[in-house]
Amino acid sequence: MDAKRLMDEVLAMLSTIRDDKHKLAILHEFMMDSIYEEPEKEEIPDRYKKIVQDMAGSLQAGFICFFNPDTLEVEAIPKDLIEDPEEYELITGETWESEERKHEDWEKSIEIAPLDSNESFKIMEHFTKQVDNHHLQNKLISALNNRRPFANFKVLVENSEYREQWFEFRQKAYELYIWDLIQVDLEESD
Repeated sequence: MDAKRLMDEVLAMLSTIRDDKHKLAILHEFMMDSIYEEPEKEEIPDRYKKIVQDMAGSLQAGFICFFNPDTLEVEAIPKDLIEDPEEYELITGETWESEERKHEDWEKSIEIAPLDSNESFKIMEHFTKQVDNHHLQNKLISALNNRRPFANFKVLVENSEYREQWFEFRQKAYELYIWDLIQVDLEESD
């Protein structure tokens, strides 16, 4: 049986027990003990750590980053400015001339865009799995499975004792995302 068909069958089985907390707990425990493997934590080389940390903050703030792997320069530009410069000018009153775009003059540049909503959702799911307070964990799972998952997750986690852990977890996830993109480019250059 191929992987897609197996996945479809597993999902069909899961849908039959999705409202049975006891069976879900048994399945969760089995998967954590027998199947699930934590992804390997990859270390970012010291040369890139500060740059990657800064880019992660910029992406979370809605910027697109351009990275020059030769000089280690970064240019962060608001996503709205790139997507609709006229709208940006109407909102901010500022224009952005083409000569202000340093990355266009670089011989080599890696564009790093913010995560799409599916990837951001996965980060929230992974964090939820690590929460050891079962009451909060269940609330977060419920928030992720209902309407407005991003807003509801944010309210729950930011008003909990796990607030700082969430920020650190999300920061690390962004850093690994950025490092993966940089690494791919560096490997292609070799």
